[in-house]
Amino acid sequence: MGRRFVIGVLWSVAIYFGACLFVGVVACIIAGAYDPAHATVAGIRAGALSVASMRIYLIFCALFVGTAGTMFGFLPDGRASARAALSRHNP
Repeated sequence: MGRRFVIGVLWSVAIYFGACLFVGVVACIIAGAYDPAHATVAGIRAGALSVASMRIYLIFCALFVGTAGTMFGFLPDGRASARAALSRHNP
């Protein structure tokens, strides 16, 4: 159980960075569409502000999804799949 928890925390870090990237890119695209003359500056500010304002939610959601997904076997390196469990018991 300890190994799965550590793997879940590692998955949580990856999910957190992916979620931050996704939120920042969406905010950047929207801000750039509303202000095409200053799209780069507006996008950078909007992306940073949106990720900073949602950081606590992103952290806890990533931690929950990563650890629970690994513990219940939804993410790789978690619990063994049903097929693998059956093949061990039935030769």
